[in-house]
Amino acid sequence: MKVRIQIAIESDQGELEMVHEVARLERGTLKAEELGLTVTEAKSILREIQKAMVEQRVFDFVAKRQGYPHCGQNLSRKGTHEIVFRTVFGKLNLESPRFYHCRCQTQLRKSFSLLAELLQERTSPDLLYLETKWAALMSYGMAVDILKEVLPISQDISTTAIRQSVAHLAQRLEGELLEGRGMFIEGCPRDWGLWPTVQRTASFRAKRPGNAAGPLGGRCRLFALHACRRNRRSPGRSGSCRDK
Repeated sequence: MKVRIQIAIESDQGELEMVHEVARLERGTLKAEELGLTVTEAKSILREIQKAMVEQRVFDFVAKRQGYPHCGQNLSRKGTHEIVFRTVFGKLNLESPRFYHCRCQTQLRKSFSLLAELLQERTSPDLLYLETKWAALMSYGMAVDILKEVLPISQDISTTAIRQSVAHLAQRLEGELLEGRGMFIEGCPRDWGLWPTVQRTASFRAKRPGNAAGPLGGRCRLFALHACRRNRRSPGRSGSCRDK
């Protein structure tokens, strides 16, 4: 048996824009290990689908913005460079054209990139969520091993990348939580010792990013803060926040 997997992309009007072949599979005698997709095949298919879909979306995004918004004149192209965007299905090298600013507007820079302005964070929220979640539950090295095992990102992730992502996110979230308030305990300090102690068990069950407050969700906040604090308490552990 031969199987051909393709992705077809249509416009909003239903017109076919692109057909891209994702994979070709061959199967012989029925065996348990080849009953469906293997892990390797599934990773490759997901990576190719992601690549084709993102490239087409980026092309459409740039194509629809060919004029300056304030005067309507056509954009003057300077050149093209690549930007790297990390996702759960692999690292993408996206073609990012640069354009000159219109002369009727005063700008600090002579040129700009539409795609770079849109993708200021170069890691997708889903990947940042997974990195932060697993880093909060185990060491950075083990988190890398698990993510490489189940996602098609074997060459695109490292303990350094996870450490930097978690530390950056934790620092930003701690700043947001403490902004404008120096203390979260109310009442007179001499009475604090008389208050009852409440035992709580932290729960780290996964939720989809965006279900709670903020773009990454409340659970992701807990994962980031917990991961960074846990590694601060273990300065000898590989990948701790003190090793930055």
